[in-house]
Amino acid sequence: MPFYEYRCEDCGNIIEFRSSMDKKEEMAASLVCDSCESKNFAQVFSGIALTGSSSTKQEAPPTGGCCAGGMCGI
Repeated sequence: MPFYEYRCEDCGNIIEFRSSMDKKEEMAASLVCDSCESKNFAQVFSGIALTGSSSTKQEAPPTGGCCAGGMCGI
């Protein structure tokens, strides 16, 4: 399910929510700022959120030597 962020144009507070794409506009229209109770929001376009392993370690694939895993002599 997509993740959306909206910034209050009055105080800068960010509100985040998950919604199906067909309900996004309905959800955005019903937002009320937790800080100043404004309904004046603009969508924030941020990076893509990825789920899965939290590991950031990248390992090189196993190789047997030079080109393509040791296939230089072919």
